[in-house]
Amino acid sequence: MIVKLFSAPLFALLCILLLLFAGSGRADAQTYYHVTVKAMREPSDPADCEWAWVTLVEIPKSRAFPSEAALARRYGGSLRGSVLALVRADAWRSAHRHTREVRCNGRRSDMVVTWRESRGDLVYAMGGLNDPDDSNKISFGFTNRNILDEHGRWFDPRSRAYAVAGIPVAAGSEPVEMKGDYLLRPVNYIDPLKQYSRCGKRWVEQFTSALDHFHVFDSFYPGSDEIFGQSGSSPGGDRLYVYQIIRSSSREHPRWGQTTM
Repeated sequence: MIVKLFSAPLFALLCILLLLFAGSGRADAQTYYHVTVKAMREPSDPADCEWAWVTLVEIPKSRAFPSEAALARRYGGSLRGSVLALVRADAWRSAHRHTREVRCNGRRSDMVVTWRESRGDLVYAMGGLNDPDDSNKISFGFTNRNILDEHGRWFDPRSRAYAVAGIPVAAGSEPVEMKGDYLLRPVNYIDPLKQYSRCGKRWVEQFTSALDHFHVFDSFYPGSDEIFGQSGSSPGGDRLYVYQIIRSSSREHPRWGQTTM
């Protein structure tokens, strides 16, 4: 049997290196926030719904806003708190059809409004831990304003090209009119169209997501890494949101693509 003996100085050096590597691993550990949101335009009609899945990562404000942090240090202060930067986001909407009674040439008729099932195309969201003295307080919302990505870089979603195609028209058929503006919104779908039919006429408009208006301020209970809640669009509003936020050291969203909570 061979026994390797280490001198005391060498053994001490090895212990110091192990402690340094362990401390480095803890310093590099990142905290992720996995958000799942279900939006219902009319709670009485659960078939009309949208889902979104978002993963954010915590980045100190001193890194997100280096100029402001430098100014604070110059005057003896510091920039505290964290930005929740976007890692990835996706959405899904159900197909839906509803009718509304209208008059056509003095006679009763129905206007039909439909949209098809679609996955998200471009989805933007951000959040923050804005109370430096309580890291359990969190804000989150969908937005198309400046976004911080997971690498600490800012970008403006509205500066990116966004094009929308209308409904394909068969040979000999009348083209379907595209009404209104088509803008890059916080939540955009691969199929961005909302179709109308009234009094023998057809047209399309841009589908606007109920998720565009979702913003929440909430808190983790001490010792908990999960928030589950619900909110309405406004007092007396019809939209209902159910949401879950999970705080984790894992980059993987545990409910990505799932339409259950």
